Amino acid sequence: MRAADRILSVLDAFDPGRPKLTMQEISERIELSKATTFRLVNSLVDAGYLVRLEDQRYCLSMKLVKLAGIVASGLSVRDIAHPKMVEIAAQTGETISLNTAVGSDRVCVDVVESSSRMMHIVTLGEHAPLLYGATGKVLLAHLPDEIQASIVKSLPRSASTTQLELKSELKEIRASGYALTLSERVQGSLAISVAIYDINDRGQFALTITGPESRMKGHKDEYLALMLQAQRDISSKMGSGRFSVVQAK
Repeated sequence: MRAADRILSVLDAFDPGRPKLTMQEISERIELSKATTFRLVNSLVDAGYLVRLEDQRYCLSMKLVKLAGIVASGLSVRDIAHPKMVEIAAQTGETISLNTAVGSDRVCVDVVESSSRMMHIVTLGEHAPLLYGATGKVLLAHLPDEIQASIVKSLPRSASTTQLELKSELKEIRASGYALTLSERVQGSLAISVAIYDINDRGQFALTITGPESRMKGHKDEYLALMLQAQRDISSKMGSGRFSVVQAK
């Protein structure tokens, strides 16, 4: 396992900002000696996953593109997220849903229901406005600026918050990657939603835990930690580099 972790750490050392690295730069990024790095890099070159360039730098090979194509053709966000959703639902007893934005609405694309009779019901395919609730706000916060601005402008004058306040809240959510709301869309419910990032580090999905405020409020810190860990796990499997920590020790 240690050897596998080290091999993978070399591949993780490359990113869009640094697609070509010297041996020294790889060594520094994975925090291993140059001798160990030399052996790992040569193994990857021999296996066809790295290419040694004329200037003695290294880059990822097209072999990884082939593997990525296989993954893209057979794996969806639901395939990746569902096992984690089942795990969190079993730990908490609450409803877990996976959502995405469609127009000015958020749509539920997968759900694992609560095991309790007293539950917040989320149905597959359910639509709800992006302007309200933790799920909607997480998705709205990660939309392109011009689309987000257009949706924010549709906020009714009768809303409990102003457009300026909503913009400020969305900015905080985009920075933190999560939202927590109490009785906002459904009276008496508590929701914690985290952004799920894709290979381009775009928060195109939201993973949400929802349940009665009376049952969840004493566990909100614990549940937030669970959701943030799920965010890291699922986003990394989606190809996001947002949470990658290059360390092979």
